[in-house]
Amino acid sequence: MPPDRCPVLYSCLVRDGALAEIAFRQSLLNPIPSKPVLIHTLGVSLSRVVRMTREDLNKAGVDADNYRKPNFFKTQEIGDAAWFLGYDGLIVPSARWDCENLVIFMDKVSSPEAAISVISSEEVDWIQWARDNGIDIPDSQ
Repeated sequence: MPPDRCPVLYSCLVRDGALAEIAFRQSLLNPIPSKPVLIHTLGVSLSRVVRMTREDLNKAGVDADNYRKPNFFKTQEIGDAAWFLGYDGLIVPSARWDCENLVIFMDKVSSPEAAISVISSEEVDWIQWARDNGIDIPDSQ
């Protein structure tokens, strides 16, 4: 997240989608981290959330052929617009898993209608999860 934008919490509506995002991000690092990660189940209450489909994103200028690649300029513009229009969050298709992600605008969470709580936490061997799900992870050091 660029420093001049609203702080956001990127979350996923399903556990495996969150792990797919973690596996993608961790595999970009050098050396690749080998420690387990914590997956948190959150309780989220927001009053105004906009849901966008892949078709909506394409109409807004997100190139569907390159959606899986880390090119954030256009998606950050969409997030900025949703934030400016007063939304608490944005539901968008995951680029890594067949599910949806919830992007929460953290400056909205302080309102009486919005809240986030941790319901549970689970330690997960993300590398083993990735291998079990056919995601290629280079050998960690």
